[in-house]
Amino acid sequence: MSWAIVADSSCNLRGYTPQAADTKYFFAPLKINVGGEEFIDNEHLDVAELNRRVAEEEAASSSACPSVGEWAELFRTADNVIAITISANLSGSYEAAVMARELVLEEGPRNIFIVNSRAAGGKLELLVYLLDRYLTANPDATFNQATAYITDVEQSSTVMFSLCSYENLTKSGRMPKMAGMLANKLSIRILGIASDEGTIKVLGPSRSQNKIFSKIISMMESQGYCGGPVFIDHAFNETSAQALASKISEKWPSAEIVCLPCGGLCSYYAETDGLIIGYGWGIASPQA
Repeated sequence: MSWAIVADSSCNLRGYTPQAADTKYFFAPLKINVGGEEFIDNEHLDVAELNRRVAEEEAASSSACPSVGEWAELFRTADNVIAITISANLSGSYEAAVMARELVLEEGPRNIFIVNSRAAGGKLELLVYLLDRYLTANPDATFNQATAYITDVEQSSTVMFSLCSYENLTKSGRMPKMAGMLANKLSIRILGIASDEGTIKVLGPSRSQNKIFSKIISMMESQGYCGGPVFIDHAFNETSAQALASKISEKWPSAEIVCLPCGGLCSYYAETDGLIIGYGWGIASPQA
């Protein structure tokens, strides 16, 4: 039986090759609309040019999820399909994937399971990686066993956001314009974490990167992280991503840290110098 692990492009893995036998990885691109021009969030996107255009555009930009047809095409690539989407509270990607599943299942027998990550960025990368690792270690796993595993991993993992630019948030009305202007002017960095509802809960502001990193370490420890995979996505800020990786490694030498550049969708939300950190505990720990 063949397997496909499918994500939308809020997952920043590009060119990922699964280690599990007879398993492929695909991602369905979201689109970002800027001043009437559509940017497709795939491996060919010039993310720097996208960010430049967004910064120049006075009006709010917008994003669009993969179409039902795009999801359906990917769902037809294997006997067993597990799809992982950006939070259903942030995008219509999950709903489109659900509709595509019903369409494809009408065509014939196939197994398709869809995970609402309740997050974006690093958490999706963590889910893809751990699912691949599970299928590699358990080549005879049934579809139900694999879906039970990834459901448990989703419940025992999260994502944090370290942001220091708020132009898009203010343009879209997600943040008061005056507050965004003040935060930008004072170089205030905000740390947030994905809530159970898939929205961002602000943990606190700081002008010090070291204080933000300390808060990240403290939060990870309080939730039970004890080593294992961590994905740090950065929006043109590899230096800070590597600095945070070093702090995590100092605390947990067994940490497996991967730093990745943000694709279009995540760079649109994280903005310049933003970080998105995905990690897990319990079943998503080294004992997984």
